Amino acid sequence: MPLSTLLAEHDLLCNPKFGSRVRMALIRVARDVLNEDPATPGNPLRVGFARTVLTPGDFTSPGNASVIAADPTISTAAAAGAIEGDPDSAQAALTDEQIVTAVSAAWNVLAGYNGAPPYSSEP
Repeated sequence: MPLSTLLAEHDLLCNPKFGSRVRMALIRVARDVLNEDPATPGNPLRVGFARTVLTPGDFTSPGNASVIAADPTISTAAAAGAIEGDPDSAQAALTDEQIVTAVSAAWNVLAGYNGAPPYSSEP
């Protein structure tokens, strides 16, 4: 399987169709996060990020597409489907399911939750 390069990942994140697909995947996952059990680890950060996703100021910027373009499954699949001279071929090689899965997997990182318990100054 072809390995992606950093430049190929950058080209993918700059692709407007890829950016649009990532934005919609973020919206789908945000809706799920808003309905998750409040006892889910990191819930306040996860919900805060979901609310941010659902109130975007700009639908034309790549937004968080950089994080998704760097996902190993995404970048490998895009590299495998890339056709020289066809700028949409890499993003077209990706399924919506792959993108949604990558967004779900990156949600905690995007929300700023690293799995550690909240900081407390008390002993």
